[in-house]
Amino acid sequence: MDNAYVSILTTDSYVFGALVLWKSLMDTKPKYPFYLLVTPNLSKETMKLLETSGMKLIEINPIKNPILDNKNDRRYYNYSKLNMWSLVQFKKVVYLDADMIVMHNIDELFEKPNMSSTNSGGWLPDKRDWKQLNSGLIVLEPSMVVFEDMKSKVGKIEKEKGKGDQAFIHQYYSDWPERKDLHLPHIYNVFDCHLRGYKKHFGYYVDEKGGKFDEKRVKIIHFIGQHKPWHLVDEIKKRENVDEEWSAKRIWVRYYRELKALLRTKVGMSETSSNIS
Repeated sequence: MDNAYVSILTTDSYVFGALVLWKSLMDTKPKYPFYLLVTPNLSKETMKLLETSGMKLIEINPIKNPILDNKNDRRYYNYSKLNMWSLVQFKKVVYLDADMIVMHNIDELFEKPNMSSTNSGGWLPDKRDWKQLNSGLIVLEPSMVVFEDMKSKVGKIEKEKGKGDQAFIHQYYSDWPERKDLHLPHIYNVFDCHLRGYKKHFGYYVDEKGGKFDEKRVKIIHFIGQHKPWHLVDEIKKRENVDEEWSAKRIWVRYYRELKALLRTKVGMSETSSNIS
């Protein structure tokens, strides 16, 4: 198979993020399939939810974060993201973090060169020192040579402390900031907390209704930080006055509700449906 969308799940706490990402992407009617990379440490409950969804899964060997020793830390296996370079059954992969939603079709990304990504936030006036890519979205060509080389360098080349796999990728592809041909428009990875700034300074906007494409329409929203939408569902539902950031969270909750309805339809009133809270 030539192309595939890929994400990864290494912790139970992100299961609804991965499911909502899948649902939002499938709603755009992509030409290419989506696969979720999963690690063996995931719980039976999580795996049951994923299997119920019908999502295509690929089990991978986890890669430990070299500076963490607490297995309960959600970042413990976040270097497992490097496994996407091992997916040589695909010619090209578009990788998406599990805390994203896709608002519009993004199939055109497969036409972009290897290691295309975004310097997310780096256009904002107070973030001009952000030069490197955000690893939440990467267009890449898998290679076992690259993958094996990466594994041999884990924990040895990172310069940014506490940033996990992204710090590794920054150093491995240290020339990325100068490779302007690899810099994608930021519509492909806008942090939810930056939506207001991108609207003010660049006219970026969120449009759920589709319509004729223009270069200012945000295609992917990225919910960064520790407090994810799936932690805030009740608060999001109750909030009356919303800015761009909270509006994005409301969109996430809409996909979440649609996902719950889909899963309940598939399992009826079984034990699995009671876990979809």
